[in-house]
Amino acid sequence: MKISVNWLKSLLLLNHSVEEIEHKLSVSGLEVEHVEDWFSAGSGLQGFVIGEVLTCAKHPNADKLSVTTVNIGEAEPKHIVCGAPNVAAGQKVIVATVGTTIQMPGKEAFTIQKAKIRGEASEGMICAEDECGLGNSHDGILVLPATATVGMPASQYFNIQQDTTLEIGLTANRGDACSHLGVASDVAALFNIPFQRFPQINLPQAPITKKSIHIADSNLCERYMAVELSNIQVQPSPETIQYHLKSIGIEPKNNVVDSSNYTLHQNGHPNHIFDADTIQGNIQVRLANEGETLTLLDGKTINLHPNDIVIADDHGAIALAGVMGGQKTAVTANTKNVLIEIAHFHPTHIRKSAKRHLYHTDASFRFERGIDKHNIPYSALTLIQLLEQNAQAQLTGMSDNYPVPHTPKVLVIDYPKFIQFTGADVPKTTAVQILNSLGFQTEWDNQNADLLQVTIPSWKNDCEKSVDIYEEILRIHGYDQIPMSGKMQASLGAFEGMAMRKVENKIREFLISNGLNESATNSLHPAAWYPNNNNIVQLTNPLSTDMDTLRASIIPGLLQSVSHNIKRRAQRVQLFELGSVYSLNTPEVQKNKALINASIHTPSFIETPTLAMVFWGDHQAESWENPTKTVGYYHIKQILQGLLIRLGSKLDINQIAIQQAPKNWLKAAEIDTPVFFVEIPWRTLLNQQAQNLKVQSPSKFPAVRRDLSLVVNQNTTYKELRSIANKLNLPFLTDIRAFDVFQGKPLEASQKAIALAFHFSNPQATLVDEEIEASMNKLIAAYEAAGANIRK
Repeated sequence: MKISVNWLKSLLLLNHSVEEIEHKLSVSGLEVEHVEDWFSAGSGLQGFVIGEVLTCAKHPNADKLSVTTVNIGEAEPKHIVCGAPNVAAGQKVIVATVGTTIQMPGKEAFTIQKAKIRGEASEGMICAEDECGLGNSHDGILVLPATATVGMPASQYFNIQQDTTLEIGLTANRGDACSHLGVASDVAALFNIPFQRFPQINLPQAPITKKSIHIADSNLCERYMAVELSNIQVQPSPETIQYHLKSIGIEPKNNVVDSSNYTLHQNGHPNHIFDADTIQGNIQVRLANEGETLTLLDGKTINLHPNDIVIADDHGAIALAGVMGGQKTAVTANTKNVLIEIAHFHPTHIRKSAKRHLYHTDASFRFERGIDKHNIPYSALTLIQLLEQNAQAQLTGMSDNYPVPHTPKVLVIDYPKFIQFTGADVPKTTAVQILNSLGFQTEWDNQNADLLQVTIPSWKNDCEKSVDIYEEILRIHGYDQIPMSGKMQASLGAFEGMAMRKVENKIREFLISNGLNESATNSLHPAAWYPNNNNIVQLTNPLSTDMDTLRASIIPGLLQSVSHNIKRRAQRVQLFELGSVYSLNTPEVQKNKALINASIHTPSFIETPTLAMVFWGDHQAESWENPTKTVGYYHIKQILQGLLIRLGSKLDINQIAIQQAPKNWLKAAEIDTPVFFVEIPWRTLLNQQAQNLKVQSPSKFPAVRRDLSLVVNQNTTYKELRSIANKLNLPFLTDIRAFDVFQGKPLEASQKAIALAFHFSNPQATLVDEEIEASMNKLIAAYEAAGANIRK
């Protein structure tokens, strides 16, 4: 939000420097993010003077240049080479002297220096309109009237106005400061300047408006004030109003529109002016009808949503309330009669409408933060007076629908508690003075001198509790006034996040060392990625339709990264991301115990820390040693197996799904070749964590191998046979390997033969035959009991 310092000074007696104002506002909660000098033309015409061309001759070495001498009021005329076709002796011109910075629209700035141009000395520049910031023409130099005074600064000749604008980063709770009056109120309190934000007024007498106002729901519109004015003369605004508006970045249009903008930015009340002759019937404030459309002031036609508040006449919507007016009822050069609207609309509805239709206007900015409905008549009077003075308007009607009057809130402050809470021993008189200067009404309790009754002004909608009053006192008194005790007390709670972060870093280190790159994608997705998912978490107020859902999977974001790299001729893309996915906390989701145990719960949704990986293209970079291979299932499984070992996890590799991205996702990401992916709640890796690995030196004694050939059912797996052996807990058995599988005659069709090698080793001594035979006999007995036949 931009604030003009000159505009502030027109509202209160302010003699302090811009630097002091900037500092005080910033430390009191209205952070000044940027300070900029403003001029009514260019950069203020600094360094430009009025000159007279004394002589003008053709340049001896260039056909399109002229050599001139120019009197700029100094002892000697300046020699200036000029390329303008219209330069001639006797002209009064604008001259940029040596050292002057020229800033032309759309071009880099440069500084005028003494130079030789094609061998001729040049000590300045005779300027065109665009070169000095007075216009956009570059057809030739700007020739002034013969009455212009030679040597006069151009800024003085053109009466250049100067101002300083403060760009304030306004927080969402400071609706009271969305205007010059609001900022002036804080400045007055900070510098102890007498100031009354909304003095008592008497509205002029006028009959009820010819057009009746109907409010369908007082929750949508708590106040609607309408003013009818006739015999409007549409013309340019006075220069003072134009300068104020220009200084905050608003281009003046005409006295009617400018008066509306001026009132908004001075008082903080959004308003709208309709051409009354284009309104058909009476005014209604209601929700939009299904299928209703509206063409706005910018010419764009929008499809209204049933939750949009609209201003309508008997033939349909004529304005999107609190956001923008309609083109049909816009003020034009031919407007003669107007109807002014100053209203209070529901902030949430306005915010949603503005975001829904992608409009962020000065009006919606203020409605979203909450405006002061009680002092709407003050802005109505301001606007009436401006139009009477500048547009010769005549007041013909006024109505005020105020179904929900403002009730002042009263808070009781226990002063000793305030001092104890803040640590600031602010004198009672100082606290009362600060609150009064901000518009609060105060009164000490007759029975208890430590209790202060504070009546909240109508514009301070962020004051709900006692601590809010504490803040108002302290931000004006100065947080730097709170004494430091020299001690620091802190209560450190248990922090378990570091252990998780260490595991995350282990995962990162392993995957990066295996050739994957870490990615960080947006956690907001379009709902279109999840057409059949009823558990997605949708945002109430999305920034756009492309970011209306908390992601239910990380893979769509990674696929978009894959697509980005493919389009840039990548041959191999392997990415991973550690992030969260989200789902609604429904009974259906609660049934998945493994997911629940690996997630963070809230009453409405579940957040699951997740590891996601995608693989596309070549298995490894092309080289003369290795032929090019496309990444596949076993390459990914190898990486996963290594990761489980690195984490010391007992999770079975077969519990991790290696999948190909579905076709609809590939199509949405504009990928036409397969992409493998893995997505797993990574805390499941920790829930089955094994003991720490131990280093053991190999045995010094010889190992022994014994083989068995088992005839088993063809459906029997190696895993089952290995499990039978492991359950025996044989003391010296170190490994089991399957080295041959046979099917065919003389075996039956339902049978197969598996040859297993059993490796034995004793780290303490050499094994003897009796020990090995005992183990083998137990193995044979176990396999026969399981239905296997031992081939002799």
